[in-house]
Amino acid sequence: MKKLLPAGLLATLLLPSVAQATAWEAKTMRAPMSAREVERPLKMNKGWLELGLGTDVKQSQGYWSAEGEAVDFESAEFLYTTEYLRIRYGFSPRIEFWWQAPVHYIRLQNPALGTDTDGMYLGDPRFGLRYELYRTDAPLTSVVGEIEMKVPAGNEVPGSYIAGPATFQNFVTTTGTPDLRLGASGKRQFGIFAVQGGGHFTHRFSGMAGYLIETDYNQFNARIKPGWELDADVSGTVQLGPVALRAGGWAETHSAVRIGTTSPGLFPDQNLEEVEGSDGSSYGLEGGLTLSATRSLDLVAGVSHPLGGEDLMFFPIEDLHPTRGTTWSGSLEFRF
Repeated sequence: MKKLLPAGLLATLLLPSVAQATAWEAKTMRAPMSAREVERPLKMNKGWLELGLGTDVKQSQGYWSAEGEAVDFESAEFLYTTEYLRIRYGFSPRIEFWWQAPVHYIRLQNPALGTDTDGMYLGDPRFGLRYELYRTDAPLTSVVGEIEMKVPAGNEVPGSYIAGPATFQNFVTTTGTPDLRLGASGKRQFGIFAVQGGGHFTHRFSGMAGYLIETDYNQFNARIKPGWELDADVSGTVQLGPVALRAGGWAETHSAVRIGTTSPGLFPDQNLEEVEGSDGSSYGLEGGLTLSATRSLDLVAGVSHPLGGEDLMFFPIEDLHPTRGTTWSGSLEFRF
């Protein structure tokens, strides 16, 4: 028995185990991933890493008046695009971490005034966590809780104030404040169909912003606190072979923006005053398709069209009062 023991240990170390995977086999730690979009849960499956490269493009058609009427630009053209890298990782059977880093290409043209300004700017990165609250398979039911944080990193300085506002040559791409977003989403499969929806509440913190001018105190910046936001969306999906078609709608409402000087003490936003008419809501329709070329590669296209919105009090900060126009989007999603 003493002679057989070392031989057994040596064999255990040198011979490959059944549970091990070679470089060309699927990792045993990964949960299965369906090739059909209607069967995929809202949370990234454990052990999968997804890299998404995408773009959103909006050629603004105009704006919304203070009465909520659609108004066309007389001679101006405003192009607003977002290019981004998104990473999703299935950390555990119930937890997914994700992160997104955007950049913006923006161009404003107005032949009547001789305006032609464009530029590429950083946007505000976002990261978050999804926690799977409930799940069943065949048919799929997926319910997740979500937490998201936006970090202000975009451009908040429109240019030099020396010669007045007409000399501004930069676009503001951030509110200059962080956001905390909490909510939940759910998805339910019915054969080749699926229905999903969700709701979220966003708390927006106050912060000093370089695009504000405080004239009473002769300051080149001031404190701003965007209003809280409540949003919801619902959509339906149908699976036709490797293609999934989706259609739905979205809506949001938010409170008024507050601006002023910083107050002393633990809460620096006590001196802020509401900007009249800056609260309101918007809503619209959206749709898209997902082509699952392989289990590890998706091609995604989408469109979002607003049906109602608000006046452009904070142009061109799209996070506060977006311009009126249809947004076209496309992305490649790689999974490993």
